[in-house]
Amino acid sequence: MKIQINNLCKKYGDKTVFENYTNTFDFEGILLIKGVSGLGKTTLMRIIAGLERADKGEIIKSADKISFMFQEDRLIPFVSVLKNLTAVCDEKKALYYLSLMELENEKDSSPLSLSGGMRRRVSLARALCYDSDLVILDEPFKGLDKELKIKICEIIKNESEKRDSIIISHDTEDAEFLNARIVEM
Repeated sequence: MKIQINNLCKKYGDKTVFENYTNTFDFEGILLIKGVSGLGKTTLMRIIAGLERADKGEIIKSADKISFMFQEDRLIPFVSVLKNLTAVCDEKKALYYLSLMELENEKDSSPLSLSGGMRRRVSLARALCYDSDLVILDEPFKGLDKELKIKICEIIKNESEKRDSIIISHDTEDAEFLNARIVEM
């Protein structure tokens, strides 16, 4: 995967997030974007994914279809867990990803009835089951204990054999679990 960022500028009112930011992400597998809060990691990924517009600059990427997992779970509260996934894929694929996340018994549950960690895994399953060239995961391990995080990292590593992933994290340990290349912002 190659993503070229040229002279990117982004402001929110008086707050400048990027001023002529230029970088190239050239990687295969998993890239972990790391840095303290407020540096613009999420904003940059949202611009790369086409969810937000830059004020100025250019992004050239080799991915046509991008799947995005937000920091917030963003599940549809009035439909079942399964329907949250079948919004982006067929039922067979949705059930496969729910089983990977050890949530197959929750397929008919409302997202509102799940714990925070379970909702996080449903969000991850939805991002992974979407047919994309690139998966961007923003703080995917929030609310997961270490044992579950290690299991989820294995799933993401297996997925990265089929398509590349960018993960935003504050934790260097995540890169070790994922065998990821780290980029500091």
